[in-house]
Amino acid sequence: MHCVILLSTLFSLIAVYTQVTSAAGCWSANACIDKGVCGNRGGTSLAGLCPGAANIQCCKKGGSTSGSGKPVNTMLTGLADILRAAGLKVVEVAGWKTRGHGVMSSVKGIIVHHTAGPATGDFPSLAVVRDGTSSLKGPLAQLGLGRTGTWFVIAAGRSYHAGSTIDDSIYGNGNATGIEAEASGLPATNSGHAHWPEVQYQSYVKGVKALQKAYGVPTARVLGHKEAAVPKGRKIDPNFSMDEFRSKLG
Repeated sequence: MHCVILLSTLFSLIAVYTQVTSAAGCWSANACIDKGVCGNRGGTSLAGLCPGAANIQCCKKGGSTSGSGKPVNTMLTGLADILRAAGLKVVEVAGWKTRGHGVMSSVKGIIVHHTAGPATGDFPSLAVVRDGTSSLKGPLAQLGLGRTGTWFVIAAGRSYHAGSTIDDSIYGNGNATGIEAEASGLPATNSGHAHWPEVQYQSYVKGVKALQKAYGVPTARVLGHKEAAVPKGRKIDPNFSMDEFRSKLG
């Protein structure tokens, strides 16, 4: 009889403890992440459970705190929040959340480009990347990067940036995020990054790292267009060393 009473009391204490700890905050400190990142991972953000800024919320059910979550058949509406959370300056181009050639099938790779645009100005290629050309309808990339290090969020959906690749299931338009960084592209080179403003280059590294973390993309799947495109030699961008770039991603 005494054992039954003791067990009943113990179970009651456990139930009370569970209720108190559950109500006290998020299920894990590591699950307190930006709500946009949570949404891209298929999770649900719960407000009021995490300390800090209002956008930092408890991510539950489907959210991955290890950075391994990948969106499936969806628009990447968290792009601006991901970049801002990394401390980057972001310009949201009007209509970006609904712009694209359909949804993204996944985000398994990231392709790094340069625009081969004008030699001056922060991001003079914006209109072309957003709207396309007479032969290829825009958007031509989800993201743009200006010479000042400012990021332009252009499209949340599939964008025509990759063309034929070494593996379309990873680097094709439906599976890889494309970034068009403003640069003349001259001279064509595979060494160093001497022809890029340092503030732009460092922002490129920081932004790609943030995208990798949000979408679980390993560094080995961050390629320059010149590496992903087939046939080999079809593209020369970006005109810096991709080996050096990847080494900075960690």
